[in-house]
This record gives sequence, structure tokens and C-alpha cells, in this order.
Amino acid sequence: MNAIQIAVTIGGIALSLFIIWFFWLAPKQQTRVAFDTSGVQEVAITVKGGYTPDIIVVKVGQPLRMRFTRQESAACSEMVLFPDFNQNAKLPEGQEVMIEFTPEKPGEYGFQCQMGMLRGKLVVE
Repeated sequence: MNAIQIAVTIGGIALSLFIIWFFWLAPKQQTRVAFDTSGVQEVAITVKGGYTPDIIVVKVGQPLRMRFTRQESAACSEMVLFPDFNQNAKLPEGQEVMIEFTPEKPGEYGFQCQMGMLRGKLVVE
């Protein structure tokens, strides 16, 4: 192998490692949900290249209201799915969409786009 081939190989390996770190190993932002005046847990989630916040901590047995606002036009982010709670919603660009349910069991539950590329986690304590 010549120097250019070695440089391209090393660059490809470095890029692959960065992608693995960015999508699977990077520290995630975690948010504890606050209660509103009516006793409902409420959180606003921005959808733009992912979910922000993507780890949401809530109390078991208390109603939860999640307000999603999609700020991009990527096809992948058109829907959000909560398979463990049998909930999903279409997310029109620029509009706020609410999903409401009451988590009844403690645990960690994933949510995602319909393609599985955007992921988040709901931690019920």
C-alpha cells in the first residue's frame, strides 16, 4: 500500500469510530419532567436531527403530556412511536403535537421515529 491508501484507510477508520461514538456512545441529555398546576407531568421535545431531550425521567402513575415540535423536513422524523404504550403521532413540520398517557409501570421505555433512526428513552421511576 502506498501513503495515499494508508491515509484513506486511517481516515475511514477514524470516521467510522466518530460515527459510532456520536450515535451510540456520546453522553445523552436527560430531563426530569416537572408537574404543571393540574398535576400533569409535561415536557416539550424538539425534533431536529434527533429528540431534544432524548432521555426523559417521569413519575410512575402520573399523567404525562409530551409536546413534540418538529423543526425539520426530513422524512424520518414525520412520526414518533411509543410501542410499549401503543402510542404514536404524526409530527407535521412546525406544529406542536401532544401525546398524553399515564405510565403505569416503572422501567425504561424506548421511543423512536418510524425508521428507527431517531431514538429516545422514557425512564419511569
